[in-house]
Amino acid sequence: MTSATGGDSIVLTKDLLRFRISKGTVKPQFVDTGNAMLLQLAEELLTIYRQPGVSRAEIADVAEPALNCISDRKLACGLEKLLQDRARFGHADDVDFAERRGQLFADSANLLRRAAGMSFEAYREQALADAGDIDIYQDLPENERLVRFRDLHPQQLLERYNCAQVQSLLLQAQSLTLTIDEPEAANLRRLMKYLKFFRLLATIHRDGTKRKKKAVDESRLRIVIDGPASVLGNTGKYGLQLASFFPAVCSLSKWRLETTVSVRNGQEVRLVADQKLGLVSAYRNFSAYVPEEIGMFHRHFRETVGDWSIVGETPFIDSGDQELVFPDFSFENSDGGRVHLELFHRWHGTQLLQRLVFGAANPDLPLIIGVDRSLLSKPEIEGALEGSDWFAANGFLFRDYPTVNKVRKCLENRLACATL
Repeated sequence: MTSATGGDSIVLTKDLLRFRISKGTVKPQFVDTGNAMLLQLAEELLTIYRQPGVSRAEIADVAEPALNCISDRKLACGLEKLLQDRARFGHADDVDFAERRGQLFADSANLLRRAAGMSFEAYREQALADAGDIDIYQDLPENERLVRFRDLHPQQLLERYNCAQVQSLLLQAQSLTLTIDEPEAANLRRLMKYLKFFRLLATIHRDGTKRKKKAVDESRLRIVIDGPASVLGNTGKYGLQLASFFPAVCSLSKWRLETTVSVRNGQEVRLVADQKLGLVSAYRNFSAYVPEEIGMFHRHFRETVGDWSIVGETPFIDSGDQELVFPDFSFENSDGGRVHLELFHRWHGTQLLQRLVFGAANPDLPLIIGVDRSLLSKPEIEGALEGSDWFAANGFLFRDYPTVNKVRKCLENRLACATL
């Protein structure tokens, strides 16, 4: 079967968002995930999508009565939108339907020319017999069949709907500030890995804010993430990456998010969210959300590099002024030496320039960097890389994602330079 849609969208379209604006702040309209009527609606919609082989048109027809069973149709359609995005539709990939239609029409025309004296009923019967059992319009969107559906429970659908209300607003966000209070180390590292997975542009600081009657709390972290409205190029993709990252935030015990988003007619409003909203993260199984290229890199590295191994716990590196660096990978050789790797993708130009300065000032730091070649389109970055002795000894270029061979060579080069 050939998939017609990726089925990976996790946001609602603008016409399905439910919110109100009060004093310049947008307030998403969340639903009660324990509401019996909504749970029943969710179950009815899920039952429809659990039927293998049904067409898009059949789903639309059967779902219509369920969508009309509550007064808030926008809410009902929002729930179904999330189910549509969990479904994959397709058709048989061994049939060229356009060619099949053309051949059938040509055969029918030839039959008509030879059908002197044949009744219409006889002509129709012969034409249909020549067509066979194949639905020649199966490749049209409404006729595509359900190939796979990622099932879930009714309450989980309502939880994802609430989360999607915020995710959809983040598609039009400017710079986003995330404050994490007293994070557990394991939870924090997991959040940082999601930040890396989605290739977001972020700076991480220890928050030195003084609380009332308390000294500076060094356990607070403040993460500033650039929004899609503040990056150049591929803003739509970056917005989806930011929206996909948000559920990872919801798994923390104490957090607060603040940003400015664009809503109706470009109106800019403030969005504030925290753990008190009770939003539930869908990211329960961490390994299930590891991008394919990262999983492949881990496997290939383990199978082909004998003198280095990937270390599970990547540490923070203090780069001064309360700013922290969280590498993408940490490696350990057979002698116990450790080297960290930080990757810079197409949106990370500003951070890359800062890291080149930091690396040159700290040559003994066990850090290597990889730079996506897409960044070379910026003259200031190309010039900075060409003029950096530190990058020459501790860096490499890659396309989209680094190869194991390039990483291994850079690790060996770093180790050789360290022993000089």
